Amino acid sequence: MNRIKTDGNSPPELKNASQTNKVQSWFEDDFKTPLEAGIAHVFLFHGDINGLVLNPDREEEPDQPYIPLKNFLEKTFENGELVIFYNIASGIRFLNKEMEQKFKKIVGIEADNATGGNPVAAAKADLAAKRGIPREPELALPLLEKALRRAKNIAIVVNSIHFIAPASSGGLGLLPQERANVERIKNWTQDEKIKKNGNVVVLLTDYSSKVSAEIKQVGSGISTVFIPKPNRDERREFVRLLAERSRNRAQIKEQIEKLESRLAKPNIPPDKKSRLEDEIKTAKKTIEAYSLAFLIPKDFDMDAFAHATQGMSFRQIFDIFLHSRKLDKPVNLEFVKMKKGEILNNEYGDVMQIVEPRKGLEDIGGLEHVKTELGNILTAIRKGESRLVPMGVTLMGPPGTGKTAIVEALAKEAEFNFVKIKNIRSMWLGESESRQEKMIAGLRSLAPVVVMNDEADLMDANRDAPKGDSGVSERLMKMWMEFLSDPRIRGQVIIISCTNRPDRIDPALKRSGRSDERILVPMPSLKEIPDIFKVMFKRYDIPTDITNFASPAISVRGYSGADIEKISLNSFKFAFERGEKLVTEEILNDAIEDFIPSGNQAEIDRMTLLGILECSSRRLLPGNIKEIVSDIRKRSLIENLSEILEQIRLRNIINFD
Repeated sequence: MNRIKTDGNSPPELKNASQTNKVQSWFEDDFKTPLEAGIAHVFLFHGDINGLVLNPDREEEPDQPYIPLKNFLEKTFENGELVIFYNIASGIRFLNKEMEQKFKKIVGIEADNATGGNPVAAAKADLAAKRGIPREPELALPLLEKALRRAKNIAIVVNSIHFIAPASSGGLGLLPQERANVERIKNWTQDEKIKKNGNVVVLLTDYSSKVSAEIKQVGSGISTVFIPKPNRDERREFVRLLAERSRNRAQIKEQIEKLESRLAKPNIPPDKKSRLEDEIKTAKKTIEAYSLAFLIPKDFDMDAFAHATQGMSFRQIFDIFLHSRKLDKPVNLEFVKMKKGEILNNEYGDVMQIVEPRKGLEDIGGLEHVKTELGNILTAIRKGESRLVPMGVTLMGPPGTGKTAIVEALAKEAEFNFVKIKNIRSMWLGESESRQEKMIAGLRSLAPVVVMNDEADLMDANRDAPKGDSGVSERLMKMWMEFLSDPRIRGQVIIISCTNRPDRIDPALKRSGRSDERILVPMPSLKEIPDIFKVMFKRYDIPTDITNFASPAISVRGYSGADIEKISLNSFKFAFERGEKLVTEEILNDAIEDFIPSGNQAEIDRMTLLGILECSSRRLLPGNIKEIVSDIRKRSLIENLSEILEQIRLRNIINFD
């Protein structure tokens, strides 16, 4: 294996990363280059730190093409004078016993290293000598610092740094010992002796928001390295290796069976028998390298598999293969999608729900203006024209008008992942910021993804509203807006915000570039209701002899799509209770008469008008918009109706003449 040449004041020799550039650009660009250039010697690794990475020794170790990050770092630094791993659970660990003895000698742990005149320090040092190498941060970190200052070419990896130097939030400070830990780590970055010694420190955490802001701030001297989940090409290569190994094992197994069958034949000459036995022995030895093999269908499509595993780490994909072997099932797409939902919801369940989209545009009744816009977006996606894909869309209108169905249909038709984000607020110190970072990192890894932000008026409330949370809301809003404005996510992450009160959403979130299109989704018109009935009867496979829903539609004018869905299900319930095999028009009318709508018409009218005011384009208004406004004017149920209508008139949104 090629090595990087070094003098006495250079960092520990790193293995040649040329083999890993394609898969692990984070290592080459964000760690190796700044380290060798002397830009930084303390690094904060965050992201997929518990995943698998490409083995730099995979040519010599073909049975282990991918290894855990810890093993990767061991291989990376193995030429150093000392390679040390530390966490608060197991304490300080070394690559070998010789390194441990060398460390003890360097830091003087076997001698009386008490500080004269300081009884507390003397007591701690004496206790450390008696117990060996200490585990507690207040004892371990000073020893690590001694080693960094006294020796050259040392690599130290500190796992779960967020337990040692945690973030503070809500105006609450750190504990005195935590504050000391933060200051000590900051000192490492500024210590010229440590830098001249050619030493390197790697701090590990899954989410950087868990770590003290002072460590991460610009000028701290600590360089951050984000380890992303694998992209499509990387996942395809990973799956290709697993499939190739599985097929190789199957071929060798078949070869062994044929050889054993030939060996079992009677009257085989001794020399031929000996050759067969040697071939079987060699084949069995070879097959040991393929112990981790799986049932791979002959029609296994690696491209489809790579697409289906979007958002998953190598380790999570490998877990799917392990599950398939345990259940003795082939690794097909159906099995992958089922396990993917389980795995990712376990990982991100506290911040988002990953959903398999099942309903497309054909499952939406009416809303032709919305479906036309979705069609334009889908065309841009399929042609790879990301400039025409909105950064975000806001769907506005009363409850039950089909906003959720619209979002799901976009995800299904685009063949994107589909997630519903949750309220990330927490009562615990720093937890909200950590969840926000986790959610954003998850959305990036799941891309291409359609994101449903339901009840956006509650989650994205105006910043001017009183919060009383010591600035947590402002920090969360800042992180979210920075993500929404990132041009790199255009065409990859589509945020669909659903609301019935767009006036309550922060104006900065509604501006172009964050929510490019704002679409009104009103109550269905009389013309649209028959189509909604047809969709609902088809969706739930309700048997009926009704061929034209025009007559029942008149009875439910003003009802929402959700109301019509409930009435459709009630009609089937009535037919079942009466022992009828079909829902007749009479039964449907009975269900309509029985149903009590829950909507408040005044609120529905207000929500509709607010949606009109916030709409970003006249073509995103329904074709019957004048009729909608005319009906609202006739009902006159809103207190400030004239003021809202005047705003609509002044902005020339609708021509009332």
